Amino acid sequence: AQQLEELGFVWDAINAEWDENVGRLTRYKEEHGDCLVPMRYVMEDGAKLGTWVSSQRQAYSKGTLSEGCAQQLGELGFVWDPINAEW
Repeated sequence: AQQLEELGFVWDAINAEWDENVGRLTRYKEEHGDCLVPMRYVMEDGAKLGTWVSSQRQAYSKGTLSEGCAQQLGELGFVWDPINAEW
């Protein structure tokens, strides 16, 4: 196990992907001042951040986003309803 970890093996790919995307959203907010990511927004590394953000909003509205994930996004200033937020 230690050898795999030394090679960068990821044991929990779902959490690793979540952390990467939260990091991307954090960088987006630092650059743009908000978490209102356009649907078609793609990061420099090719990650479709706009699609990911939309998926989190859908999961939240369906009640399938974990409380911990929702809290983490909320602490970033995540906008759950961007249409109403603009008004």
